[in-house]
Amino acid sequence: MTPLSPSPVWKLELRGVSKTFRSSHGDYPALKGLDVSAAPGEFVCLLGPSGCGKTTALNIIAGLEQADKGDVLIDGRPVGGPGPDRGLIFQEAALFPWLNVRDNVAFGLAAQGVPHRERMRLADSHLEMVHLQEFAAASVHQLSGGMKQRVALARALALNPQVLLMDEPFAALDAQTREALHLELQSLWSATRKTIVFVTHNVREALVLGDRVLLLSARPGHVKREFRCELPRPRPMESHTLVDLAQTVMQDLRSEVLAAQQEARRERRSP
Repeated sequence: MTPLSPSPVWKLELRGVSKTFRSSHGDYPALKGLDVSAAPGEFVCLLGPSGCGKTTALNIIAGLEQADKGDVLIDGRPVGGPGPDRGLIFQEAALFPWLNVRDNVAFGLAAQGVPHRERMRLADSHLEMVHLQEFAAASVHQLSGGMKQRVALARALALNPQVLLMDEPFAALDAQTREALHLELQSLWSATRKTIVFVTHNVREALVLGDRVLLLSARPGHVKREFRCELPRPRPMESHTLVDLAQTVMQDLRSEVLAAQQEARRERRSP
């Protein structure tokens, strides 16, 4: 596990990004001087303790939040808000229960004005990619949690974004389903070569999926350490080499978790 050498070309860059949330109860600094980069076709995982600003960083990349300071660039161009060049998948699948599976996948295409026949073709081809073509006419309530996330993945990929943003999409799933989706996501990434930024608090998940793992510090979040994972794909969770690598990362993560807990205690004692 060694640091990644710099690349002259980035698909995505965050340069010195800082964000503070303000309320009547005081300021909440979420990020400070965050630098993140991803090369074209790279799979980058953001790992860190709860409250370190991982989701805030993802929302800023997506254009849903604005940074107080710093720059966010896609292909060298500033990000000014949401756009079709970025697809976002949440922890909850966020499907429309009144639409069937195919129409959920086609929804964004309809919003972009894609003709009906073409969007049905694209929806079906992406359902086939996630092995759900036989459920195209099914209702959302008939699907398991893992199947719903596969539909959400198909919906995002159907829009052909340049960067796919994933915010702990497998956190609520059981271990068996989560591991199956890890393998499926690795296969889809290998086939599409999308640039992916994946937020997680699970060390092994980050190492199973990522080319690089960026460990964020306790709040306000910044990159404390960067790891490269060069294990061959697909990477099973139980790989002995991966387990050994996870121990190395876990040592750094534990110190940040402890720092986050200490900060939370100080905040509770503050008047």
